Amino acid sequence: MPSLIPIGSADDPRLEPYHAVRERDLVGRRGLFIAEGEVVLRILLSQSRHAPASLLLAEKRAAKLAPLIAGLSPDVPVYVAPQAVMDTVVGFPIHRGILAVARRAEPTDPAGLLAQLPAPALVLALVGIANHDNMAAYSATRPRSASARCCSTPPVAIRSTARPFASRSGRR
Repeated sequence: MPSLIPIGSADDPRLEPYHAVRERDLVGRRGLFIAEGEVVLRILLSQSRHAPASLLLAEKRAAKLAPLIAGLSPDVPVYVAPQAVMDTVVGFPIHRGILAVARRAEPTDPAGLLAQLPAPALVLALVGIANHDNMAAYSATRPRSASARCCSTPPVAIRSTARPFASRSGRR
């Protein structure tokens, strides 16, 4: 398990990726995205496509998440800060107290995705989605087994706010 790194100041330079979280500042520039909340963090850590770069947790959440982060590589820093410091860093009250910065995987060719599916399989292709809230609504309402894979066209994935594990963190 990685050791928890206490943070006492919003000015700590190690928290630079979390300052004034604005998704548009991360997407497409450095190949990073922000994941917010316990459910989204569980999904991020349970898959291998997108790699976590660091975690920022409110002190009150660290103990409960210990079993989840136990499997993280020791190379992934896990920062723990008081709620007030976290709110200052992010730029708004971050009630969930759980953020992660992750590296976006290279886009997958749709033919490659389809080749990995068992037969028969139900596939839903969403084209032209420009608002990540639409993707989040789809993800939250579909039965887990309803579609095995979901992909979007490259223009959406590259040029919009669409992102893996979409959440409502950040300002637009």
